[in-house]
Amino acid sequence: MAAVLSPDGIITSLSGTAEQITGYSAHELVGRPITVILAERSVFDVPQMMRSASDWGVWEGEIIHRNRSGRSIRTQGRLAQLSARENIAAGFLLLSLHSRVTAAGEPQTSVPEVAAYLRRIAHELNNPLAVMMGFTQLILLDLRCDGKLRTDMERLYAEMKRIVQTVEKLHTYAVTLQGNHPEYEEARKTS
Repeated sequence: MAAVLSPDGIITSLSGTAEQITGYSAHELVGRPITVILAERSVFDVPQMMRSASDWGVWEGEIIHRNRSGRSIRTQGRLAQLSARENIAAGFLLLSLHSRVTAAGEPQTSVPEVAAYLRRIAHELNNPLAVMMGFTQLILLDLRCDGKLRTDMERLYAEMKRIVQTVEKLHTYAVTLQGNHPEYEEARKTS
């Protein structure tokens, strides 16, 4: 399912597959807030999702939709910020990929879903790591930082750089895994 949202989360257009997931026709949903088709847990995540998409260009994660009958449907979602002329925010593009279910009723994890999960982990690791490295650099720039403290801070910074390299490898692997798998192309065509 694909939906275009205004900057305040109002649905401005939907793909034809929206009815399959939500049970609502597109004309019933256009003009209404995206929260009308989200389960409670995802409703509370919308402000953070939009902030992340605004700050980083895209947000990825699980979105739980609620269909017309109230049933929850888990999807993998991607929310990307759209821009108009002169970097003015034009809203967001929401893509939701419906997870398949095994015969036992359990969600079936596909290679693209694993890749997306690994990319989210890499992103979540980078944010606090960048903050820690920034504070460490500030401490090292302080002239009062000398002796054993300086040695410890330099070692701490070097170890954080090693973590950055590992996170970059994880992200690269996830992108390669996602981009080289036939399921990824198929999932993109059906969203």
